Amino acid sequence: MIARAVQRALDQAPAWLIRAAGGPTGLAEKIFRGLTLEEAANAGNTLKPGLDAALKRRSGAA
Repeated sequence: MIARAVQRALDQAPAWLIRAAGGPTGLAEKIFRGLTLEEAANAGNTLKPGLDAALKRRSGAA
């Protein structure tokens, strides 16, 4: 879910907004913080894999 949200934002948001959010990583962090997730979700087990997946798709390596 995070990867899909980050990918959509990267595809749709203007470049200035992505830069203002802190680039792809900052954008992913903002999305992550805005979600209601189960208690065990954290940056290591949820945010990083989602961000990695979105960046992999964006680079065409999917």
